[in-house]
Amino acid sequence: MILTGALETPQLWLRSLDDQAATGPYLTWMQDPDILRFLEARFSQHTPDSLTGFIKSMNQNPDALLLGMFLKDDGRHVGNIKLGPVSREHLRGDIGLLIGDKSVWGRGLATEAITALTRYGFDSLNLNRLYAGCYGGNEGSVRAFVKAGWQVEGRLPRYWRLEDGHWADHILLGCLNPTT
Repeated sequence: MILTGALETPQLWLRSLDDQAATGPYLTWMQDPDILRFLEARFSQHTPDSLTGFIKSMNQNPDALLLGMFLKDDGRHVGNIKLGPVSREHLRGDIGLLIGDKSVWGRGLATEAITALTRYGFDSLNLNRLYAGCYGGNEGSVRAFVKAGWQVEGRLPRYWRLEDGHWADHILLGCLNPTT
């Protein structure tokens, strides 16, 4: 799925990534265990080639949209947000995100990006439902989705096995299109 142009929020531009993103801050984030601690991506090795391949595959996928999050004030790439896979049969899609630049954590950027992509999914793609999931313990992610108008819809106990042998629940979040 290709987004022509960009989505705008008060602090961000959300736009498609190109190959150059694979050698910038994105690569650094994908090698930082602190940033990856709540992501399944922590189990893979990330290189410029693997990220370039991922960006290309997302840009060519008609049922997914990967957008970089760029600060409006200085153009810095601070994170990514993804919509997909999208089920056109069931009019639903999954949203996932990563704020990789630790210096902007807690500034509400995730909420802005979720709100913008939710609006795009409902208004432009006519989706009925959006959903997301996160590790129990990732309160920042849950807070961002809830502030964006989403609901916590459930919890799957002891779903994720952590590196230290402990378990984390899986938090299920959802949002319904109010016009469908």
